[in-house]
Amino acid sequence: MQAEQPLKKQVAFEKILQELNRAGDFKAALLSTTEGLSLASAPAGYEDEMAAATVALLNKVARQAHQQLSLAQVDELSLVGDDRTRLTCRYFSVANQDLVLTVLTPPDCYYRRLTNQAIREIRQCWLD
Repeated sequence: MQAEQPLKKQVAFEKILQELNRAGDFKAALLSTTEGLSLASAPAGYEDEMAAATVALLNKVARQAHQQLSLAQVDELSLVGDDRTRLTCRYFSVANQDLVLTVLTPPDCYYRRLTNQAIREIRQCWLD
């Protein structure tokens, strides 16, 4: 029975990410640990390993900026391409676990409100 619990949560996380993509017309969304372990993605399997490795690398950059530049805790990192496509990593914690919600958005797309809502839903699902 307990082995089913992580699978149920993964399915729930994937539904949250699918809805996030639909609502924002995002290209992809990924939920991972700050160490780069992928927990869920939408579309399912969307270059999970590559995206999680990128998130881990960006997390290292955020930690270095925090330490070397005395920045406050970083809650978001964004990379914007020449075509204005944006890769955004939103950092948050739940139950002593540091997580990252990463979204790939179309040019000039609003994402903050939608990712805030997804983070709230992920937190609730995590604690259920």
